Amino acid sequence: MANASPALLGMSILYRKSDQREGFTFSEADQEMQWTVHRGELQKLFLEHICHPERVHLGKRLASYVQPKDADGPIELRFQDGSSTSCDVLFGADGVKSTVRAVMFTQLADAAKDAGCEQESDSLRSCIPAAWSGTTVYRGLLERDPIADGKPPPLNMSHLMISLVAYPISKGRVLNVVAVVTNPELGGTVYEGPWTADASVEEVRSLYAGWEPEVEDVLQNVGSWSKWAIHVVNDLPTFVDGRVVLFGDAAHGMTPHQGAGAGQGFEDALMLGQFIGQSNVTKDNIHTAFKIYDSFRRPFTQRVAAASMQMGLMHSLIHPELNAPVTSSSVAGEYLAKIVENIERFKEWRRENDLMEDCQSALRLLQEKIIETS
Repeated sequence: MANASPALLGMSILYRKSDQREGFTFSEADQEMQWTVHRGELQKLFLEHICHPERVHLGKRLASYVQPKDADGPIELRFQDGSSTSCDVLFGADGVKSTVRAVMFTQLADAAKDAGCEQESDSLRSCIPAAWSGTTVYRGLLERDPIADGKPPPLNMSHLMISLVAYPISKGRVLNVVAVVTNPELGGTVYEGPWTADASVEEVRSLYAGWEPEVEDVLQNVGSWSKWAIHVVNDLPTFVDGRVVLFGDAAHGMTPHQGAGAGQGFEDALMLGQFIGQSNVTKDNIHTAFKIYDSFRRPFTQRVAAASMQMGLMHSLIHPELNAPVTSSSVAGEYLAKIVENIERFKEWRRENDLMEDCQSALRLLQEKIIETS
């Protein structure tokens, strides 16, 4: 339990131009309170707090589902191991490669085709596969006990560094390191090869050869790396079909450049949890709750996903309106200032939106709809 609890850190965010022997900080954001936790530790914490763990079945992979033609019937679930079961409501939170999304949009596309809407059918079918963003990241963990003691930065860093992305997790015992390679022109193309794979230390170091010493110090101390091709879910026209609903990465898988993807999944779950916790929400009217969830969460999460994609360009020092690299010190200042301006603009959604207000508004609307139809 103690090892799984998150660390509360006041971390400043440093933006550095590091692809040269003498790098420099071109912006430092004010300290923000950050809760950092290792993903595996968070999952363990969740599992330890499940009220009825005997109802949780790990290692099951969904193959397909069938919604009944009659409104009262159960949804039939079929798994890859040949087993099956049924449920009243299906929540699809099965990730960027979501089987639930694939079945949902196959069924919607087939229905549109049967209705003679070929163009709509093709559009719906295009929602099934995730798309490569053009970004590849190399992920590694740097153990800092005891090497951080008495060492100069970055091995004892307590800030978030953007160039090579690095930040402490596990109460500061581990430095999470993400080396990002962005090729915007490849976005939307088919990625050849496995989406995740091991990568050699030499491969990663070669990508950052000639960068400032602080970056090389980090890379030299990470013993192993994994390579991830970042795929995203294109904007969907709906998260809902009958008593089936998508949330998390299955609905809006996005790039990691704002650290918001998992958080948006938590926010989806909070709203859905509040809906199904209402005593007057039943199997007969759950579709009304799902439609309201869709009207609130889909536009917002898609806005966050678009901002995250743009933030990735900023982090790679690519300004969408300034098609020129930083080639000399005379233009660097003005160009980087515009990068910083854009970065701050893409953070505005964090300050402008209140999830609890959205939940309260959605609950009020839900109650109105239930009263209207009762």
